[in-house]
Amino acid sequence: MKIVIRILLVLALILGITGALAYDAFYSAPTRFTVRYETLASTAIPEQMDDISILFFSDLDYNRFMKEERFAKLIRVINGLSPDVVIFGGDIFDQDAQPVTEEVYNQVVSGLKSIQAPLGKFAVLGDLDEVNLVTKNQSKNILYEADFEVLENQSISLRNEGSQAIYLVGLDNEITGYLNVSQAYQNVSRAGYTITVCHTPDTADDVPTDTTKYFLAGHSHGGQANWYFGSLYLPEKGASNYLLGKHRIDEAFTLDITNGVGTTIKDVRFLANAEVVLYRLVHQEETIEDTPTY
Repeated sequence: MKIVIRILLVLALILGITGALAYDAFYSAPTRFTVRYETLASTAIPEQMDDISILFFSDLDYNRFMKEERFAKLIRVINGLSPDVVIFGGDIFDQDAQPVTEEVYNQVVSGLKSIQAPLGKFAVLGDLDEVNLVTKNQSKNILYEADFEVLENQSISLRNEGSQAIYLVGLDNEITGYLNVSQAYQNVSRAGYTITVCHTPDTADDVPTDTTKYFLAGHSHGGQANWYFGSLYLPEKGASNYLLGKHRIDEAFTLDITNGVGTTIKDVRFLANAEVVLYRLVHQEETIEDTPTY
């Protein structure tokens, strides 16, 4: 009899834990925006850019599960971190979203415009932002009206009240966009610190390893819900080589894939938290070993 009771207690415990995890995955996790903190330290980061913060978020997927109330919560999280720079990694609307009405359009513009970043707001376009010319123009208009500069195969210099800078390279996605790596890097110095942003993580295999120092991507939602034998969301293109987490590319630079902030297919998150990533730049002094001798 005691053995039966113990078995029943164990089963009850297992069911309770399973139920709690399921409840969290479907009802709490999709609206719980975690903050992942990262430090980027290098001698190539100039002194004037020391302690600058860059916030990266991607895959808003608005107008299906991500609605006005959830979006407002996300904006509060972002502005509460007081980033110096904000970068959006693409996909404004969900692939199965309802038609974009004027009200929805204005909601997205208003929310994105309210994000504060004194050193600039930048974006790249995702595959869902460029499914056709009409969608692309709509996506670019939303970002422009919200004070984001869209980087399409181009680079800009990020500065902080001085002449010293790091490079930010924005690449078009490789699925529905037109990827042109050579054009994007044509004004980038190998000696500088270069952060490259592209919606599709697999594009990291195509960039110059002697110039790129860090690569930011989204697209995959980190699988969105992961379990032992698979993931809920496995994009057919753009994230087949790299789905989630960090990857060292040719021992030259790090590819960092965010889980994104929105959801698709089902409004669920498991072992892939909805997240924004806050990077802190750190200038490192050269050591004697770092200084070349002639």
